[in-house]
Amino acid sequence: MTRLSEENAEHLIRESLEQLATRAPDGAEIREVLAQRSRSRSKMSLALVAAAVAIIALGVPLGLRAFTAVPPAAQRNVDWAVLPYKPGWLPDGFKENRRAAKPYPAPQTREWSAGDQGQIQLTTTPLAKPGEPWKVAPAPNQIIVQGRVGMVSELDRDVTMLTWSPDDVYLLSLTLYGVRDPRAIGQQVADEMIRDDRARVSGELRFGRLPADLELSGVSTFMTVGGGATDIEATVVGQPTAAAVVTASLRRDRPEVAGAEPVPLKVRGADGYYLPKRDSGLGPQDETVAVQLDGGRWLTVSGKRDQAALLDIADTLQLVPGDYGWFGKAPE
Repeated sequence: MTRLSEENAEHLIRESLEQLATRAPDGAEIREVLAQRSRSRSKMSLALVAAAVAIIALGVPLGLRAFTAVPPAAQRNVDWAVLPYKPGWLPDGFKENRRAAKPYPAPQTREWSAGDQGQIQLTTTPLAKPGEPWKVAPAPNQIIVQGRVGMVSELDRDVTMLTWSPDDVYLLSLTLYGVRDPRAIGQQVADEMIRDDRARVSGELRFGRLPADLELSGVSTFMTVGGGATDIEATVVGQPTAAAVVTASLRRDRPEVAGAEPVPLKVRGADGYYLPKRDSGLGPQDETVAVQLDGGRWLTVSGKRDQAALLDIADTLQLVPGDYGWFGKAPE
């Protein structure tokens, strides 16, 4: 699945979430899957769209306040790069390996992996109408999380999602990939979910000069074999949840060049190259400029802009200290 189709899946899921007050939630606002996503992630994007339709069709009005007293609503973080929730407990072996965020009203994502024990993803999405009761699917799909009603969905053979609203401001979706006994493990993780408000998505790139019609729309930090990596995205001004128009990346891996012959190009004063639009093993690829920086890492800018625009973005990108201190750690 290409980046564009996955963004479309996110858009469809977002539309479902925005109907929480009047229709059953899908609880499935999953951030766009990066090019390095595994096969199971690609399948997940399609499964989420199908689940959104199915859950809406099955939804039964069940006001949340009928089941529990609602605590005072928490305030939404002004800084969208701050992550508001984290698990207070995960099974042994699960270590954090990715953080991603987009501006309001888009979601924030954290991921923990334990090799062949599976992967757990936490997605935090601002509710469209804070404080308003939302509705859940009928039994046996209902769950109780810290005294509040939520729901569980079997999205695929090895993919289970738990969804609930802990504070009238955010909707949490906990997705378990390939985890043994996912409903029981997911319930325990959800029961021990706690506020964070300290963890941040802090990468090593900042946009310098962007075309007038574009603005920053997302930051993702994650680990590769070669170490920490950062992606930042820009989309059309005023459309933070739209598909990325331009993506800038800093990572150890050399960019994929299959499908086109690299054209030599000076990038940031060094010998880089340009790649036109092309088809590769990863699917259709946008125009790209890339250069290897001192230290061996690759800076890449790609998107739906011409060579001159991409080169200007690359030349004015700012490299700043990033935070990868959280990588490989269990929840603290």
